[in-house]
Amino acid sequence: MKTYKIIILISVLLFHTTFMYGQSQYDIEVRSAFNPSIKDAQTKISLPAKITDTSNIQQEIKYDIEDMVLTHEFVPEPINAPKVGKDQIVRLYRNYIKVGFGYPEPYLEFSHSNLRSKKFAYGVNVKHHSFFGKIKSYGPASYSHSELNGYGQWFLKNFILEGEVGYNHDFVHCYGYNTDSLKKLYSIKDMHLPKAKTTVRQYHNAYAGINAISNYGKRSSSLSQLYSLDYNFLYDNFKSYEHQLAFASSLLKPIEIPRLDFAKIGGDIGVNYFHNNWVNKALKEDNWLFDINPKLEMVYGNYAFHIGFKVAVGLRDSSVFGIYPDIEALMNVVPNILTFYVGVGGDMSHYSYLESMQMNPYLSDYLNLGFINELLQIYAGTKTNLSRSLTFGARASLGLVNNMPFFFNDTAASVMLKDTSVNLFNTFVIVNSQSVHTNAHVDLTYRYKEIVEVVLNFDYNLYTADSIIKKAWYKPMFTTSLDAFYNLKDKFIFNFGFYIHTGAYRPSVTPSGAIRALPLKAIFDFNLGCEYRWNKRLSFFLDVNNFAAQRNFYYYEYPSERINFLVGAKYIFGGEKIGKK
Repeated sequence: MKTYKIIILISVLLFHTTFMYGQSQYDIEVRSAFNPSIKDAQTKISLPAKITDTSNIQQEIKYDIEDMVLTHEFVPEPINAPKVGKDQIVRLYRNYIKVGFGYPEPYLEFSHSNLRSKKFAYGVNVKHHSFFGKIKSYGPASYSHSELNGYGQWFLKNFILEGEVGYNHDFVHCYGYNTDSLKKLYSIKDMHLPKAKTTVRQYHNAYAGINAISNYGKRSSSLSQLYSLDYNFLYDNFKSYEHQLAFASSLLKPIEIPRLDFAKIGGDIGVNYFHNNWVNKALKEDNWLFDINPKLEMVYGNYAFHIGFKVAVGLRDSSVFGIYPDIEALMNVVPNILTFYVGVGGDMSHYSYLESMQMNPYLSDYLNLGFINELLQIYAGTKTNLSRSLTFGARASLGLVNNMPFFFNDTAASVMLKDTSVNLFNTFVIVNSQSVHTNAHVDLTYRYKEIVEVVLNFDYNLYTADSIIKKAWYKPMFTTSLDAFYNLKDKFIFNFGFYIHTGAYRPSVTPSGAIRALPLKAIFDFNLGCEYRWNKRLSFFLDVNNFAAQRNFYYYEYPSERINFLVGAKYIFGGEKIGKK
């Protein structure tokens, strides 16, 4: 029946593909190193802050019925059916504010949104967090992060339109040098140490985006559609900047295939443009990335299949071309309880200045950005519901990646101390390497109503690197995290968390120019928090971070703060009126 429709749809998808062939080039230039993780694409649309009226508690009522021996005849009277009351409407609030102060860390968060509406939703979010303290024996370490964001949603008959616009400002110091060592090594005084203004990095990020998502319902036979357009602009205090423009669309059409319970056919199309203009104007770069992903999704009984492929073309000085499988099979061994899946895939992406800054703000004024080519990834995993409250997940993967980026201490940057040129090694660049990445992940989650929640995650990562790079700089081999939440009678809320990070290496450059790999100390971060709810709208909180008072080094000569705290209050107001029905 639908053969011609399927052929026509596949032809349309392939018609949108622009195949550009060229010789792949993977130039590895050791300018510095990078600690990356490749993120899944996601929209930047924020949803209104969800504020729950915690005073509305639905009690669980238990009836104990005792057996009775009747010694006389008894004719019961008819019992009228009880009246069922209407669901109680939870009150919503327009405004949320959170204010805190610690050692010495001011914190401010404010959110405003509209109330219930079937036509639209909108809101504004403001946030600021800063640190003005000092870290003993190191350079100026103050920082601040500020953001302003506005969003809107419009609910049409067949589509949901989403829009967002915002601005972020980050202010940091490249404080990663030991002042005591410099004084001793170069016989200098405080007055000869780098001034605070010379170690400042400032980043200005403006962004905007719009999405259009079809809203037909899960059982609709109509074509599911998603269209998105996003723009990002990043500018730093060295007058280097980056433009990002990304367009993406996704189409899926339900079709009928004999003996199958369900099937969809469609695909994804993406166009990405990156323009980088560094302080050295001769290093200006323009990069394009095009990709198309036709796919077929099928369900048969307890089995689900995803079959497709991806074609990507990256344009820089020369073209990089790749064809990748996109196949996954899933089996529900016990429906809703035990699931196994296996798949094979690959992808091409571009690592941007914005992503680099978000992971490591202590960057050089020039980065060697380019395309990350994940030639092949094989993975398998399981998801298990051990009980209503307990879930378990496990996943293992093996991937071959060209041009994987790592952070590397800049060996070319120098400053004048007294009359001597000195490299502080306190900024970072990016170096690329071909790598085989092995990952094993385990997670365990326990939830009991809204009273207790415990989430445990464990990851093992192993990276290979070429003979020049030697190691996956600053990438940990083992990471473990535990987050716990406990609600005591909806009056006291306790939070607990710890993070362990081990098996990372840093580069060390000898006077002869040779690169050595030195291990970083294990990182142990332990955090506690408590919230006291004075009433349904006002609460007070205390957060204690790095409770073990460790000097954690995520990057070379960049110690974290020791024990620090934040105390403050949260308040919601501007509630809607709830009338009687």
